[in-house]
Amino acid sequence: MREDVKILMEETGCDEGQAELALQSTGNNLERAIKSINLLLKYIVVSKGKFLSNRTNVYGQFTIISNLNEKRIVRLGAIATYNPSIYEEDLDCKWRDFEKRLYAHRLEEGCPHELIQKLEQNLNWKIASDYRKSFFQGLKDRNYEEITSVLHTIISESLEDPQLKVEMGVEELSLSQFKFPQETSITSEGGTQPFLEQVEESVDRKEGTIVLRTELVTDTSPGSVDIERLRKNDVILVKILDSRDIAKYLSHLLGGCKGEEIIPLSTILEEVKEEGNYWAVKTRFSPGIVGEAIVEKRAKVKRLKAQSFLVEKKKLRLVKLPLVILVLALIIALITYILVRR
Repeated sequence: MREDVKILMEETGCDEGQAELALQSTGNNLERAIKSINLLLKYIVVSKGKFLSNRTNVYGQFTIISNLNEKRIVRLGAIATYNPSIYEEDLDCKWRDFEKRLYAHRLEEGCPHELIQKLEQNLNWKIASDYRKSFFQGLKDRNYEEITSVLHTIISESLEDPQLKVEMGVEELSLSQFKFPQETSITSEGGTQPFLEQVEESVDRKEGTIVLRTELVTDTSPGSVDIERLRKNDVILVKILDSRDIAKYLSHLLGGCKGEEIIPLSTILEEVKEEGNYWAVKTRFSPGIVGEAIVEKRAKVKRLKAQSFLVEKKKLRLVKLPLVILVLALIIALITYILVRR
């Protein structure tokens, strides 16, 4: 493979055929080829939606930005609240307006941050694993009924409400439209600067990722594990210690602080890498927001369960198990008694 084709594929996420065509049409000018692909190819898909749970009286919104070429989620956000007016808001607005509005709502009172974090982690986890094939194939085929069904399943499990109602809209974007959208004027209450405008200087422009400085919550109690025994997708506790304004803003949105007090957040492990006498630990709060921490080699942490709703179901099965055994024992005793009587 030619070097310029390889570079073009790495920079834009296009396939080899698209890279060859773009270079041919621009006289093998790599810079112009990158610009043309970013302008023409619409492989960024924004799924924006809302949901309501009559069972729990929870209302919410979500936005999931996906890269079809790479079959990955670029950024994901959600809100859950007991305020029904959230569900009345329109889905027809532009994706950037919708995303800004969603994050502005997360600053309001009455948002259960633990539930929001659980919902975002479940969406991220399930789409990347159980539903990866059906989700991205559905987006590629524009089978939005399938996408709505997948999201309904994940959100209903998170809220434990099978009767959950979900509505969704979709926008297809080129990479240029996604990276450099037209600015809008939506602000949060109290004049707070919108989330997306604050993060621009903190984002890795190529990866679209916000990196926060974190600290692992160490634990020496029974059941804790050494750092090197952790595996990708394990769930652990961290604290956001980053002093930048955007980090404080994100910590508040994610539920990592109460007033001035910093509190632990559960997060998904991405990578553990050895660096001299320390471990470099990378975690993910949600697509587009990661944490990096340095920890001593002898440290231990508590490994948590991935998803609480799955844990609750397992507990339920364990409770039912003795009852099942008792019923089986009674049935066997009854059959034995009948056979003996004969």
